[in-house]
Amino acid sequence: MRKTLGLLAFAALAASPVFAEVPNACEIIKVEEINAVAGGTVEKVQQQKAGNPSVCGFMDARRAAILVVSIREVQYAAENELQLERENLEKIYKSRAKFITGMVGENAFWFAATHQLFFRKAKKIVSVTFSREKNQNEADTATIARVVESRL
Repeated sequence: MRKTLGLLAFAALAASPVFAEVPNACEIIKVEEINAVAGGTVEKVQQQKAGNPSVCGFMDARRAAILVVSIREVQYAAENELQLERENLEKIYKSRAKFITGMVGENAFWFAATHQLFFRKAKKIVSVTFSREKNQNEADTATIARVVESRL
């Protein structure tokens, strides 16, 4: 009897949203969509980290990263986590973030010192970073971020 109850409890916990799978950053956006913004330079997709966070690098022919997308899910207080991320970056780089709320996700900011755009949607915090100098701007990064957001 106890063994059956234990199995039922474990099955209920495993099915709960707390253990929800973080979307694979490599599957959430297609190479063709990135190439439309990056000028056709992405040739290869490389999973850099699986699980929570999921990190994916989109590489060119020389295996240099063109774009890096990171998706992580937080269990509690997603907005506080996003603001903590912003505060830490501002302290480290002694620079200010630009809030772009309403442009992508529920709340977002562009950090020019690292050429990163962070946004939050529900309990997911996403970071989009172009490594190629030509695309290291807010407009290109926000274009990719909106595509990622639409698939979360």
